[in-house]
Amino acid sequence: MRGAFGHLRTEIDNRMFAAKLLVWILFTVVGAVLALRAGAIPRLTGVIVLGCMFAHAAELQHQTLHSLGFRNRRANLVAGVVLGVPMLISFSAYRATHMRHHRDLGTPANREFFDYGDQYGAGGQRSRSRVAWDWTIRFSMLHHYGLFIQNCLTALRRLDYDGETATVARRIRRDHYLMMALLTLAVAVSVWSGTAYVVWLWLLPLLLVAGPVHALVELPEHFRCETLNQDVFANTRTIRSNRLMMWFTNGNNFHVEHHLMPNLPIEQLPDLHVEIRDSLRNFHPGYVDFFRKLVRR
Repeated sequence: MRGAFGHLRTEIDNRMFAAKLLVWILFTVVGAVLALRAGAIPRLTGVIVLGCMFAHAAELQHQTLHSLGFRNRRANLVAGVVLGVPMLISFSAYRATHMRHHRDLGTPANREFFDYGDQYGAGGQRSRSRVAWDWTIRFSMLHHYGLFIQNCLTALRRLDYDGETATVARRIRRDHYLMMALLTLAVAVSVWSGTAYVVWLWLLPLLLVAGPVHALVELPEHFRCETLNQDVFANTRTIRSNRLMMWFTNGNNFHVEHHLMPNLPIEQLPDLHVEIRDSLRNFHPGYVDFFRKLVRR
C-alpha cells in the first residue's frame, strides 16, 4: 500500500518549518510577557499561552525526530533539542524510543517514550478510585517527570541507559546536561533577582497546562485500539479536526497516515488521508467527538 502513494512524497520545505518555529516563538514571547504582567487575568492568560506553547513544541519536536523539519540533519537536531527543553524532553531519548515504537507497534515489544501508566486503556475492571488515580497519573505526567529525574541522575553518574547503544547514551546525557544547566540558570536568576520568574515562566505553565494538554493530545492516537494487531488501521486512530487543531497538533491528528508512511512530509498527511479515509477503522471527525464518546463509554 505504501508503494501506491509514492506520488505524495515531496521535498522537505525548510521555509515551512522555519515559519512554524517563528510562530511558536512569537506566541511563547507573548505568553511570557503576559505572565510577568501585574494582575491575575494577564498572568493567568500568560501561563495558559506558555503551557500550550510548551505542548505545541513537543508536537514540532516530533517532526524533527523523523528529520522532516529541515533537510539538514544537524538543523533538525538543534531545533529538536531546543523544542524539548520546556517539557524536559530529551531529543535523543525520545527519538530512539519513538523509532522503536514505529517498528514494534502491534507487538508486545511496543513501548512509548511518554508513560501514562495505563497506556492504551486496557486496564480491565477497576474501582472508581483506581480509575480516578489512573487518569490523575496520565494528566499530571508524573511518570515523565520521574523519568527525567532518573535520567539526570544517570547522566551525572556518567552511566549508560538500558537498551541504548553507547553513542545514543552519550547523546541522551548531552541533552540532560543542557536541560539541567538551563534549569539551574533559571533558578539562579530568580533567586538573584528576588523574583518568581521561574515559577511564572516555566513551572506553572508546565505542571498546570503543558502536561495535561500534551496528555490530551496524545491520548487518542492508540487509546483502546487493537495495539497487539500489526495492522496500522487497527492499532492507530485518525481524527479529522479543524485547522486550529491541525496546526496545534502539527498534523499528528492524522496518526494512521503518519504510521502508514512515517517519512512522508507532515504537510502531505492530509493528502494521504484523502486516499485512505475509506479504509480507516478508528476515526473521529473531531477531538470533541472523540472525548464525548470516550466519556460516555
